[in-house]
Amino acid sequence: MKILKGIKKGVRLADYSTIKIGGRAKYFAEVSNLNQLKKLIKWAKEGNLPFFILGNGSNTLFDDSGFSGLIIKIKNDKILKEKKNSLVIGAGYLLNDLVRKGIEKGFTGYEWLNGIPGTIGGAVYGNAGAFGFQMKDLVLKVKTINPSTLKEKQYSNKDCKFKYRSSIFKENKEIIWEVEILKKKGNKEEIKEKSLSYLKTKVEKKMFSYPSLGSVFKNVLIRETPYKRYFNPKQQEVTIKGEKVKASQGKVSSGFFIEKCGLKGKRKNDAQIADFHANVIINLNKAKAKDVLYLLNLIKDKVFKKFKIELQEEIVILKNSF
Repeated sequence: MKILKGIKKGVRLADYSTIKIGGRAKYFAEVSNLNQLKKLIKWAKEGNLPFFILGNGSNTLFDDSGFSGLIIKIKNDKILKEKKNSLVIGAGYLLNDLVRKGIEKGFTGYEWLNGIPGTIGGAVYGNAGAFGFQMKDLVLKVKTINPSTLKEKQYSNKDCKFKYRSSIFKENKEIIWEVEILKKKGNKEEIKEKSLSYLKTKVEKKMFSYPSLGSVFKNVLIRETPYKRYFNPKQQEVTIKGEKVKASQGKVSSGFFIEKCGLKGKRKNDAQIADFHANVIINLNKAKAKDVLYLLNLIKDKVFKKFKIELQEEIVILKNSF
């Protein structure tokens, strides 16, 4: 099979993940235009190769053996159009660049994204959130490409079916290519101050001290647990095994359950459940994917045994297909 222009062989995936773990991709390509993307998908299909769409790798755990197919990294990373009340942005545009743009131009509403190392496309895909904000509050339209038909489609905010850490794109597997978000003017100094305060919170929590994928599990929706009848919506708290626990917007931090199982600081070789945040697994030096998966499964097992709660991963675990 003739290799298309722009495809590299044997690329080390650890260099494309924020946790710095992963073997080599058989094939790897970066794409910045739609025709290029379509050609790559067709090429992979003709060769009966699996393919995976990658943003900034801030949420992806690669296999130690790599990936025996094609990794397509989205590099459509520009602000494509500035309208009166919105910005049209390429899916590969980094969230931290959006924060910087907001500070520079006086656009408010992006401050909470400071320090999140993902792309706008990845953030929309998983309806990323922090500090009580979510992507669904910013998104106006999303342009996608269907990997099966290679047809383009446009979604309104409502069409995206945003839920907690989820969207329709997790179900239909369409590839996010462009995102149109709200643009709102604010005070430059206030925007800068807010942005830095959100970043400071993350720095103080040591979120950038080691390579990681951020929060590995979704926070727990109390209405989906055995403790739903003990939830007090007025107080935004729930009683769990006799203890009153904060349940902001009906959710309890997964870290609470992990910590209560005595797992904070637990190690498997060079992978560790962070001693500064129980819902983060860090790479101390040369951790392997198998070490991270061991800790993930240990967490799920212990939390279920103690609380009868099934934790759900927020990260994407890419297993080698062959």
